Amino acid sequence: MEDLSNSRTREQLLRDNFTPAETALFTTSLFLSLLIFCIGDPRSFWLLGSLLILGCLSPVILKTHEQSHPFFVDLLWPRFWYYTAPVWIVTLQFILGLFQDPYKTVIIGESYYYTLDSVNIWIPTSVVGEKTWLIIFGLGAAYILTASLNLVPKSRSFFERLLPWPCIGAVVLAAFGFIQKGFGIAKPPFSGGTDSNDFFAFFPYDGHWAAFAIIWCCVCIAMSLLRARYEESPQFIHSTAAWYLAGGVLLGASALIVQANVPAVMLLITLCFMLLVVAVEYSKNSNEIHRTTISYCCGVASSVAFTCAIIRIFQFNSFSVKNKDLQHAAWNMFKDNPIFGWGIDSYEKLLPFYASDTIVGHRFTRAASDVLQLMAEFGIFGSIVIISIFLILLFKFFRRKKNVKLSNHFLIGCTLVVALAFFDTPFMSPAVLISFFMVFFCALRWAELSRNATDTVDARRPQLVIPESERKIPFFDGPHNEREK
Repeated sequence: MEDLSNSRTREQLLRDNFTPAETALFTTSLFLSLLIFCIGDPRSFWLLGSLLILGCLSPVILKTHEQSHPFFVDLLWPRFWYYTAPVWIVTLQFILGLFQDPYKTVIIGESYYYTLDSVNIWIPTSVVGEKTWLIIFGLGAAYILTASLNLVPKSRSFFERLLPWPCIGAVVLAAFGFIQKGFGIAKPPFSGGTDSNDFFAFFPYDGHWAAFAIIWCCVCIAMSLLRARYEESPQFIHSTAAWYLAGGVLLGASALIVQANVPAVMLLITLCFMLLVVAVEYSKNSNEIHRTTISYCCGVASSVAFTCAIIRIFQFNSFSVKNKDLQHAAWNMFKDNPIFGWGIDSYEKLLPFYASDTIVGHRFTRAASDVLQLMAEFGIFGSIVIISIFLILLFKFFRRKKNVKLSNHFLIGCTLVVALAFFDTPFMSPAVLISFFMVFFCALRWAELSRNATDTVDARRPQLVIPESERKIPFFDGPHNEREK
C-alpha cells in the first residue's frame, strides 16, 4: 500500500512540476500579458516589435519541450504546423499581394491626387504593404506563441498557476479605469490622447476595453467556479473563489461607464449570464454552507445586470448612422475584390473611393465591423483560412462527449467577443486579439487534459522496439504500468 502511495506521489510530481519548456512558456506568457495589458495603442511599434521577438521564441520552447518532456511526444510538430497554418498562408497572401498595388499617386501641378486602378481579382492585392509588414508578422508571431499553450502544458496545474496572473492584471486595470473616471483624467496614461473621452485605463477606445473585459470576466468567474468544485476547497468566504468572483463582477460592472453602446450591452449580458451560472452552480452545491445566500445574491446581481443591458439597448446612439455608412463602404470594397481582398489595413486608404457623402472628408481607420473589414481586406480566401482553424478545433472539442465546464465557460467569453465583432471592432485591439487566442487555446488544452486518463495526450502508443538512443524514461506501456529501463 505504501509503494502504491509513493508511486502515485511520484507520478503527480512528475506531472505537475514544470519542465524547462513549461517554465519558459509560463514566463513568456506572463510577459506577453504584461505587454498587451499596458500598451493600448493598436499600432504601437514597441508592442508589435516585442510581439515579434516573443513569437520567435516559440520554436525554441517547442524544441525544448520535445527534448525535456518525460513522456513520448511524437505528434508535437505536426500539430504545430497544423495550428499555425493560417499564419503562413495569410503571410504568403500578403507577400504575393505586394506585386499588385492598385493605389497610385498622381501629381498635377503642385497638387497630389490618388487613383485606384482596376485589379485582377484572382491575384492577391496589398495596398499598403510597405507599412504593414510589422502588423502581419507581429500579430502572427503572437498567435504562434499562444498556440503553444495548446501544445506544451502537460497538466492542468500549469493553467492553475498561469491564469490567476492575467486575471489579477485585468482586475487591476478595471480598478485603474474607475479611478481615472473618478478623477476626470483627460487621456490614457503614456498616451498623447485622442481628443475624446471614450477611453478606459490604457485603452484609447472603451469599446475595446469592454471586449477585453468580456473575456477576462468569464475567466475570473470560471476560475471561481473551479475552486468551488474542488472537494478540498474551503468554504466560499474563506477561499479564493470569492476573490475571483469579485474580480469578475468588477470587470462586468465597468460596462456602466463605457460609452460605446453595443460593447457595453455585450459586457452586461456577459456579467448577467455568468452570475446566473454561479447562482445555479451554488444552488446545487450541498457542501457549501452559504449556498443559498450566494445563489440569491448572484441571482439578484444577474437581474440588475440584465436590466442595465436592456436600458442601454434603448439608449440613443449618435454613431449608428455613421457606422452603417462605414460598414456599407466595407461591403462595397468586398464586392469589388471578393477573392483575396485589398490587403490588410487597406480600408483607411480606400475609404475615400467608397465613402458616402456623409463621411467624405473625415478620417476613419476601421469599418465599425471586424467581420466586414476582414472580408474587405482578406477576401473570401483569407477569411476562410483564418476562421477555418477555429471552427475545426471547436468541432473536435464539441465532438467529444465528456463535458468540461471550465473550458465551456472560457469559450463563452470568446463567443461573445466574436458576436461583438459583427457590430464593432474588438479585434483591432492587440489586447483583445491576443487575450482571445490565449483563452481559446487554454480552454482547448484544459479540456484535452481533462478528458484523458493519462498524460500521454500528445503521443501514440509507444513502440517498444525502437533504438535505445531514442528511448525516454519513464515511459508507459499502459495505464499505471510504469517500466523503467
